[in-house]
Amino acid sequence: MVLLSVVKTFYAPAAGFAAGLSFGVTFAATSLGAIAGFTVFYFFCDIILNRFYKKRKSHPSEKQLKKARKIVIFKKKYPVWLFLPMLTIMSVPVMAIIVRKFFNHNKPMFALSLLTVTLFALVGCLVFSPIQML
Repeated sequence: MVLLSVVKTFYAPAAGFAAGLSFGVTFAATSLGAIAGFTVFYFFCDIILNRFYKKRKSHPSEKQLKKARKIVIFKKKYPVWLFLPMLTIMSVPVMAIIVRKFFNHNKPMFALSLLTVTLFALVGCLVFSPIQML
């Protein structure tokens, strides 16, 4: 279950409750797995991105420049706390790479991301806890 929560934090508690684990154990395993997965992908995404960028052309195309402008406008227009829950629903590795790439300059972003992942683990546990009753 810990390995499942590295990828999908919200849906991992369903596996824990189906296996017959208690609420506390399921929450602890889910949140620890999500925090560990986020931390690993956050600090090793530079290696992943460097390999990706080696394969790219040296000069960006007009389409890539338009996409980059849209990202900058989105970052300036909307606050970060609206963006994090949407990322957590996708997956933890995607969230870690996006946070590292686009919000690396924001110092409390790492702690806020860990808090968001933990809260989504709690929400997942609360949503899927009725599976224990079956």
